[in-house]
Amino acid sequence: MRHRKDHAQQSNKAARAARAHGEDDDARKVDLRDTHKTGQRGLSVDSIALFAAIMAVYVRTLYPTVAGGDSGELVAESCHLGISHPPGYPLYNMIVHVLTNYSPLLAFRSKAWHANLFSAVGAEVFALNNAFTAALLYVLLRYSRERTWELARRGAWLSGLALCNQHTIVLFELPIVLWVLSTRRPHWRRELLPLSLAFLAGLSPYLYMPLAAFWRPQPGSWGDVTSLSGFIHHLRRADYGTFRLYSTDAKTEGLVTRLELYAQDLSQREVPLRLAFPLARNLVGILVAATYAFYMVVFHALANLPLSEGLTYGVHMRFWQQPNVIVFSWIGVGLVAVLDWFTSRCPARRLLYLLGHAVAPAIAVMQLTTWFSLCDQSDAWYIHNYAAALLDPLPPQAVLFVNFDLQWTALRYLQRCEHRRRDVTILNLSMTTYRWFETKHSQYPDLVFPGPRLVPYGSQSPGFTFAQFLDANSALVRERGVFFGGKLNSNDADFADRYTFVPFGLLDQIHEARLAASQPSLHDWYAQQQRVREEVRMRLPQLPPAAKYDDQTWEWTIARDHGMKKLSWSTYLLDKTIAEDPQNVSLLAEATHAMEDSYQHEPLQFWNPVATLKNLGLAYAEIIKSKQDLDSSLGDPFFNDAVGRGVTDPTRFKDRASARLLEVWGAWLRLPEAKQDPGFQVIQEIVRKFVPQDTPSSGNASKSKASKKKRHQARTKKTKKKE
Repeated sequence: MRHRKDHAQQSNKAARAARAHGEDDDARKVDLRDTHKTGQRGLSVDSIALFAAIMAVYVRTLYPTVAGGDSGELVAESCHLGISHPPGYPLYNMIVHVLTNYSPLLAFRSKAWHANLFSAVGAEVFALNNAFTAALLYVLLRYSRERTWELARRGAWLSGLALCNQHTIVLFELPIVLWVLSTRRPHWRRELLPLSLAFLAGLSPYLYMPLAAFWRPQPGSWGDVTSLSGFIHHLRRADYGTFRLYSTDAKTEGLVTRLELYAQDLSQREVPLRLAFPLARNLVGILVAATYAFYMVVFHALANLPLSEGLTYGVHMRFWQQPNVIVFSWIGVGLVAVLDWFTSRCPARRLLYLLGHAVAPAIAVMQLTTWFSLCDQSDAWYIHNYAAALLDPLPPQAVLFVNFDLQWTALRYLQRCEHRRRDVTILNLSMTTYRWFETKHSQYPDLVFPGPRLVPYGSQSPGFTFAQFLDANSALVRERGVFFGGKLNSNDADFADRYTFVPFGLLDQIHEARLAASQPSLHDWYAQQQRVREEVRMRLPQLPPAAKYDDQTWEWTIARDHGMKKLSWSTYLLDKTIAEDPQNVSLLAEATHAMEDSYQHEPLQFWNPVATLKNLGLAYAEIIKSKQDLDSSLGDPFFNDAVGRGVTDPTRFKDRASARLLEVWGAWLRLPEAKQDPGFQVIQEIVRKFVPQDTPSSGNASKSKASKKKRHQARTKKTKKKE
């Protein structure tokens, strides 16, 4: 190692001396020839060992199956050679198609695992973008020394190829391309056309999209890329907004806030020792620093993902990987500079040199031990199991509309790659709103579309509302069943008047509201749901642990959605029991469980106190009114001992229900929004009749509210820092 450093220093001195005598070109050739030989010697055992160690860690921590975000959709479109969401990611799809269909390990590992191996640790386009970023920097540095035509042409081709993946790479390519062209100004006339052709050759994987869409159209694939206008529309991400990451017109955090958050993350998470040393001692160093600054300013000026929400903040953070490639290069350059400075001034150079070279692996080991448990996804079956819990309970030939990204991407992987429940027709509700959806109608021969695309109720645009679609497929609604995941895009008065959602496991089933015969009776629905919920528990035996998956992860949304569906299920059970079997205290008590869970544990920013507290009090009121008594031989029928905690005998269930009723309705009356409720006066009279103004009961409610507020403040502490 020492010999190579001395050799390189001597070569640099020789080059400077040659340039001083007017022999610049020859000196440059000598200098780079020696440097290239040094680089070749450096690839040996050390490089192989480094690669093997890194790959061992990645393989050990890979997701065993489908990951969150866009992973499911990207892998699904790769499995069957479809079209991914804009801008299409054709290069990624083709590479992953080979991995997921022709790997010799397919008998032992899932298709998703192979795609995850390509990306580490979950299938995504960012890892490939990082590789292109590093390759561009490598070619740039070589070109800055050699200035050869071959490297210029190779860089042009690489720039085009990189754009076949993540479009943010253009923020690196623009300053680099402009500088390279400026260095070749004397040869512009004869070189501009060949360079342009090389760039276009790099873009050639985009030909995959119209070819795949024409020869192998896939239901559920994005866009209409068989026409030139449709291809350009998809390529420029017009469905989202060409220069936007997120489809929203709402005002979000500005440039300064986003840069501050990036700096905090870089300092606290990525580089704990703050060893980034940008050394811009020459022209190419200045160019790299300018490229980094260009990305940081332009990207964060255009970015519009709301950072106050954990999940969208987590998505935004992924785009920091590209500039961090430069930062990590600076770390290496800076570390070498520090070592050279110390070894040139210390008498015990050999010892210091060896100690210094131990710093780099020590930093890597420190990062590994710090983040290993968090990044280890080798047991993360949560998203796969969640999708199975959605899909498997559905009846044969069911139709499922999905309007929740995680559900769509995970379900798409299970159907298209693992061929699970191919009898179920799944549609993405948001995709039906685009103008190009009209070209997809023929891919769903069993469905009737009464217009080109889905439009909001009252829209003047040509199309159909969701209610009109259901009207046109009424036989399908009754016979096969239409189910829904997520929420409707807009308030559809037409839908609310004619149809209703009935909870079905983690989904909802759509029934005709005006036909009582089309809706199940309480006991038929409850018996059906006992079977469905048991299957959900079998498919999703465990929710993602909150200690590992915070609100910046897709796994967190599984627990969130699971809790929301439990609450919706309990509310429906309460309404149905009051309407059809108000004396059934067992069902009334069961209906309180999810509401109590929400009241006691739900984070304040996700809590709906007006509805939850009113319904919870109503459930206890119905228990008190009922002529039936709860059976003590079956155990405690309530959620936990917080219900009627002040009652001496815990088996006096109606006394406990009475105490809890006054507590939760007392808390409800203090909500400003409750005064707008038509039942406010009645509930107020009930509470006043039994609870004076200052009682321990009301004090307990205040304490509960204060406790919830403290939990909310603790949870949002990080978010406030971000804002």
